[in-house]
Amino acid sequence: MSGATFLHFIDNSFVPSATEKYFDKRSPVDGSLLGSIAEGGAAEVDSAVRAARAALQGSWGRMSLAQRTEMLYAVAREIDRRFDDFLDAEVADTGKPRSVASHVDIPRGAANFRVFADAVKNVPGRSLRRSHAATQ
Repeated sequence: MSGATFLHFIDNSFVPSATEKYFDKRSPVDGSLLGSIAEGGAAEVDSAVRAARAALQGSWGRMSLAQRTEMLYAVAREIDRRFDDFLDAEVADTGKPRSVASHVDIPRGAANFRVFADAVKNVPGRSLRRSHAATQ
């Protein structure tokens, strides 16, 4: 993993920081360089918020409840399928023992997506849309 560069993922694309600044990510175990991380700031937050709002007005907003919950379940299945990849990344990032991360962190990540999918489809409620001006 040494020498890897990690960019932001905004609006379905990997993008560098507007400031072109990066910071080193080092192993908490031995201090070795794991990679270089693009710094995020106001420009990245603004881009991500614009992309999220556009998705809500576009394809995501047009999806049915069943389609949205299926997408959450699909994320959980993909975490399960790529369990070892997620485990390697978690251990490198946090320095946790594999035995802990493999029994707690990675299963919990997949479980969270399943819980949210179940909650959305099984908990009665309603969603109120607010205008952009109301959130400022």
